[in-house]
Amino acid sequence: MYIHTDVFAVQSSKKHGQPCGDAWGVVRDSEATTLVLADGLGSGIKANIAASMCVSRLLELIRMGMTIREAFDAVSATMDLVWGNGSPFAVFSIARILNNGQTTILSYEMPPPLQLNYSYAQVLRDRVYTRQKAIIHESDCQVSKGEALVLISDGISQAGIGLHFPEGWGAEGVRQFLQTHLPIERIDGQFIAKSVHDKGRSYWPENKGDDCSVLVAVNRRGIVVNLLSGPPNRMADDENWVKSFQQSNGIHLICGGSTARITSRILNLHLSVNEPDNTITPPSYSLEGFELVTEGMITLNQAYHLLDEDIELIPDSSPATELADYLKNADRINIWLGLAENLNEAALEIKQQGLRKRQRIIQKIADRLRNQGKLVIIERL
Repeated sequence: MYIHTDVFAVQSSKKHGQPCGDAWGVVRDSEATTLVLADGLGSGIKANIAASMCVSRLLELIRMGMTIREAFDAVSATMDLVWGNGSPFAVFSIARILNNGQTTILSYEMPPPLQLNYSYAQVLRDRVYTRQKAIIHESDCQVSKGEALVLISDGISQAGIGLHFPEGWGAEGVRQFLQTHLPIERIDGQFIAKSVHDKGRSYWPENKGDDCSVLVAVNRRGIVVNLLSGPPNRMADDENWVKSFQQSNGIHLICGGSTARITSRILNLHLSVNEPDNTITPPSYSLEGFELVTEGMITLNQAYHLLDEDIELIPDSSPATELADYLKNADRINIWLGLAENLNEAALEIKQQGLRKRQRIIQKIADRLRNQGKLVIIERL
């Protein structure tokens, strides 16, 4: 079962109208979701730049293939060097949540993380050690389906210091506050983030205190969509290609008439054509065991332009609207992209219509879906 991590964030700046001095980011790959919360030194533009640079570097190191610990050590070493010399400086937490829920959190001078389930909130136990001037916290936990991880900046943990609390609200104060909302039937990540943020902000006098940030990651069962489009380069690979697609867990979609016919032949299934009601809509197909089977390039191009639209507001259903709807509702999209040459893509009428070739439109679709926070894996053959 694929566990998907939804991430919710609520932030506010120390002073109204100023940029928040905290920053956060998230990156997904085939193994995990990695999230980062950084707190730049001071407040306003300088702090925002420092925090944003920290987040960008950490996430880029993860994209390059570094482990969470390697990325953490690299950025920590930089912060050790610039500590106190006037260069952009930020403290930060990085959490990596594997697709099975196993989670590691590393923090550089940041408040400890919290874990939340339906009935109980806890401050995670951690291993604490020093690195030059910094205090490092390391925590491990299992964030199961329906549970949440909470990261906070010190604007939350130090809220009310010297006014309402001798040492600030603290992670334990946040835990007690969360516990007052439990038990609940389902964890609402946005509600949790906003509630903790607003409570912490209420402990600061207006336009004083610190930037406040709350990041909540909620695990749930993910929706997986598998998309097969285009035959592989070599006909000898057809059978393994189709069967690996068929045996994958999740919803199965096929885009391409040739791809549908190959699948029908290999699996010995009857393929029937559903003729459209108009000349604009390309045909679709029916193939037992597959949720949607469509024509290829035209449908993919049409679906791409619908990914930012509200499908429910489009009056007429079509293969393109159905495809876009499946993709928009998915959390993880696995794409089997065949690289066999399609001579039809070079036709003059295709170019006149401004249609992108299969490989290019698939990449455009993947980029747009990633920008919407989805995990997209493309396998090419």
